[in-house]
Amino acid sequence: MNKGYVKLAVAGLSIGLAMALSASLAAHRTTQSLIEGAENGFGINGMYVSDGASGPSMAILAGDDMEWQLVNDSGVTIEGNITATSDPNAFNLISDDGAPCGSVRLAYASTDGTDGILYVSHDTGDFKLRKTNRVPAFIED
Repeated sequence: MNKGYVKLAVAGLSIGLAMALSASLAAHRTTQSLIEGAENGFGINGMYVSDGASGPSMAILAGDDMEWQLVNDSGVTIEGNITATSDPNAFNLISDDGAPCGSVRLAYASTDGTDGILYVSHDTGDFKLRKTNRVPAFIED
């Protein structure tokens, strides 16, 4: 067998092993991120929209103010504050007048915070929204 073919085979095998190891480490990091998010909470800050061409959208800003804003199909904005629950990925929605008006549950969020799924149960309806950005966009009246 020619030495050139042996070197090429060894190089190919080395590259293949390196790629497999890299993929394995990436999968491990993703799994660890999902476990950590389920136990300690995913980052809920962000912008969430309906999968359809039209539908509700929601902005959530956690932190000191814990604000949320829901824009319904008609473009009407509803807003208030969120309060934490015993589930690190579930929050109660409180309207501007201080009355409970629903809840949200972040089922999952990507490590970079730009993808995820939010389930909303609000007085106006129940819906599933997809996270599109980790920065919320509030509409000013």
